Amino acid sequence: MLLFKQRLLRQWSAHLTLLKSVMDWTTCLYLLVPLIAFVYYLLRETVFQLEYGVMESFHPAIIVFIIMYLSSALINRTFSEPADKLFLLQSTKQYAALKRWGFYYSFLCNFFYMAILFSLVYPLLRFVHHFTMVQSIQFALSMISCYLMSKLVLLVASKWVKFISLMALTSLCSIAVFYANVLSVLITILLIAFSIIFYEKCAIRVHRYFDIQTRLDVEAFYRWQTRIFLHNPELKTMKLPKHKSKSPLYFKKTRSTDSISVLTEIILKTIFRKKSYIWDYLRIICIVFPLILVVPWWAAYLLIVFMYFGLKAYISAIFAEMKDHSIFKIIRTTDGDWQSAFKKVEVYIVNSITLVYIAIITCRFLLF
Repeated sequence: MLLFKQRLLRQWSAHLTLLKSVMDWTTCLYLLVPLIAFVYYLLRETVFQLEYGVMESFHPAIIVFIIMYLSSALINRTFSEPADKLFLLQSTKQYAALKRWGFYYSFLCNFFYMAILFSLVYPLLRFVHHFTMVQSIQFALSMISCYLMSKLVLLVASKWVKFISLMALTSLCSIAVFYANVLSVLITILLIAFSIIFYEKCAIRVHRYFDIQTRLDVEAFYRWQTRIFLHNPELKTMKLPKHKSKSPLYFKKTRSTDSISVLTEIILKTIFRKKSYIWDYLRIICIVFPLILVVPWWAAYLLIVFMYFGLKAYISAIFAEMKDHSIFKIIRTTDGDWQSAFKKVEVYIVNSITLVYIAIITCRFLLF
C-alpha cells in the first residue's frame, strides 16, 4: 500500500508538473469556463431534451458496438517499472500487492468513465430505441465484462490474435445486449466474477507477464504526454531524407515566379510533406466533423467558429516556426511577403474547410 501511494503521488506530480509547464492558470480559466458552459448547454439541449439529432437515425447496434469498443480500449495500470525486474520482482507479495492496488485504482477510474458513457447514451437507448430494463442492465454489465476480458486478452493472446479476439469479444458483448434476458444477465455476472478471479491468479499473483504489463503501463503513463509532444522537431531535423529532395513548388502547373507565390508554394509543400503538420491539421478538422452532425445547429456553428480560430492560430504557429528556420537567413524575405503568403495559405487550408463545414450545416438545417 505504501509503495502504491508513493508511485501514484510521484506519477501525478509528474503529470501536474508537465501540465504547469505547458499552460498557466489564466489559460486554464479561459479554457475551462467556456468548456463547462458549452458542455452544460449542449447537454441541456440534447440529452436532457432527448434530442440526439442525426444519432437517432443510427441503428442502436452501431452505438452499442462503439461504446463496447471504447470500454475494451481502457487500460489497467500496474504501476510497474522496468527496474522492478531486478529488485521488486524478488519480493512476490509486495509486488503482487502493488499490482492489486493498481487494479483497484484502474477499475474505479474506468468504472467512472464507463458510467459517464452509459449515462449519455442511456436516454437514447431507453426512450428513443425503447430498450427494456433488462437490456439496459445487460448493456451496463456487458461494458464491465468487455473491459475486464479485454485486459486478459491483451496478456494471454499473441500479437496477431489480439485484434481479432478484441473485435470478436466486442461483437459478442454487443449482440448479447439485443438478446438480453435474465439468464444472459446471470451469465454476464459470472463472466465478470470469472474475469476478476482469473486476472488475480494470472496477472497479479503470478509474474509471468511482467514484460507485457510493464510495457502497457509505460505506454499508459506516457500516453497523454505523447499527445502534447507528438514529434520532436529537433530530432526530426537530424533524420536523413529517405528519398531525393523534390521540387519545392506545390502547384507545378503555375508559372508565377514572384517571391510571394514561390514562398506560398514552399510553405504549402512543407505543410503537406511534414507528417506532424498534416496530421495535427487533419486531427482538428476530423474531430469537429462528427460533432457538427450530432449537436444542434447553433452549437455546430459555434464549433465551426472555434475551429476557424484554432486553425488560424495553428497556421500562425507553423509560420513562426518556418520563419525562424535557417534557410530563410540565406533566402531573403520581407515581412510583407510573409503576410501576403499567410493570407494565401489561410485561404487554401483554413477558409476553404470552414466554408465547406458551413455549407454542410446549412444544408442539414434547411433539409432536415
